[in-house]
Amino acid sequence: MKNPRSRGLVVFIFLFGSVLANARIDLKYFLEYKLNSIHVTLKYTPLFRDSTIFTYGEPLFGGQNDIIQCISNVKATVHSSLITDSATRSFKLYYSTLKPIVIEYDILDTSTARKDVRKELFRPIIQKDYFYCHGVNLFLNPQIKEKGKKITVSIQWIQKPSFPLFYGFDPENKGKKKACSTADSTLFSLMTGGADLSVDKFNLNGTQNYIVLRGVSNKQYNRPAIRDYFIRFNTSIRKFWNDYTDPCFSLILQPFLEADHSISGVAFANGFIGKYKADTLLNTQRIFVISHEIGHHWLGHRLEMNISHQWFGEGFNDYITFYTLVSGGLITLEDFEDKMNEVFKSHYTSDIRNTPNDSVFKNYWKMGDYNRLPYRRGAIFAFYLDNQIRLASNGEKSIRDFLRALALFRREKPSDYEITVDDFIEQAAIFLPRAQVMSDLDEYILKGNPIPFNHSMLTPQYQLMNDHETPQIKIVDEKKFKVMYN
Repeated sequence: MKNPRSRGLVVFIFLFGSVLANARIDLKYFLEYKLNSIHVTLKYTPLFRDSTIFTYGEPLFGGQNDIIQCISNVKATVHSSLITDSATRSFKLYYSTLKPIVIEYDILDTSTARKDVRKELFRPIIQKDYFYCHGVNLFLNPQIKEKGKKITVSIQWIQKPSFPLFYGFDPENKGKKKACSTADSTLFSLMTGGADLSVDKFNLNGTQNYIVLRGVSNKQYNRPAIRDYFIRFNTSIRKFWNDYTDPCFSLILQPFLEADHSISGVAFANGFIGKYKADTLLNTQRIFVISHEIGHHWLGHRLEMNISHQWFGEGFNDYITFYTLVSGGLITLEDFEDKMNEVFKSHYTSDIRNTPNDSVFKNYWKMGDYNRLPYRRGAIFAFYLDNQIRLASNGEKSIRDFLRALALFRREKPSDYEITVDDFIEQAAIFLPRAQVMSDLDEYILKGNPIPFNHSMLTPQYQLMNDHETPQIKIVDEKKFKVMYN
């Protein structure tokens, strides 16, 4: 699941009045750690006459429609007044001068019903020996009209917790000094800490990597296996995208406190937070979930469509996860076969398989089949498209070439640009006839009709086996398959 910065869940849209041409907006946060709450003091010097609107939280982030419950006692200094609108999670600050203003509030640990997986994953947890909070649930976000206006954030502890801290946006900080960053990277990130926190730091292909674990009573518990997994998968996925530009990346893995759930997670700007049932971490299913979320660093963060097109951000990401796990030697050919066949079976036997794309996200947080529909549909379409490109190019090109081309196209656009369906068609038309791309996308994604697979649609490495009109594949040339997914 993507952290919806606009990438699936949290969209930071800057919406407010006229501002000085080269002025910078500075937000200075001072934090006091208490049991079950954090007292926040924000020092803000207005650049706008009359008023500024701040928002808190984002319901699309994990479907937490009542996230406003996590902030309380919001008040401002004497030469200002504050009006709260709980329905929009907004705080409108009025003032008569442009002098510095202090806003104070408390962030509460409301995740008491921690058997709910999403509450443990998406809400602040503030305990005596453990802290966990996404930036969007800790810091107020000013709504600014001018796009590209730089908003800087500084964070300093007045009363720090007694245990080590880790910031996803500033991995070397450890909470011991003032942290300075942009609002965007701070909000779209994670702060965590714990009495049993451990950080494994190492460099790989020019990127500084951090593996952050909890619950490590035995120092060897999970650590060697996780490091080995991460090195192999990281190498594979960066090769897929031909991307070695990141200065740092953090893999944060923590056991659920109470939720009885195998594993779940969410990506952030330069990393991934995964929570899992507290036992041995790495098995095939958990490796897939972790790898999928790491994959959102590219599909969902650097390369994204609007949230209504999750067939791309989630479904394509599933298929690319299968692809890179195979190429990294982390799953077997049989695992790949089983995964794809499971996706085929779940989708083609679903009662909602024909749901048009424009109706999918309306029902997304109903969970169940509606939640999984874009994943399955997108993965199947990506598999189909990969085969079509390979067939059209006599095996010289693949979906990897198409996605790299789409990524290169995206790099020339503004930082907040979202890939459109038309962009997708334009870049795919480099590898396939435009009319075919347009027709396939309309029929199998937008209208939602399942692909009627036949043998001619697949490369010779596969044999198609239909089970009551449900496609199933069998790998018949293992040697060529390995070359194909190298």
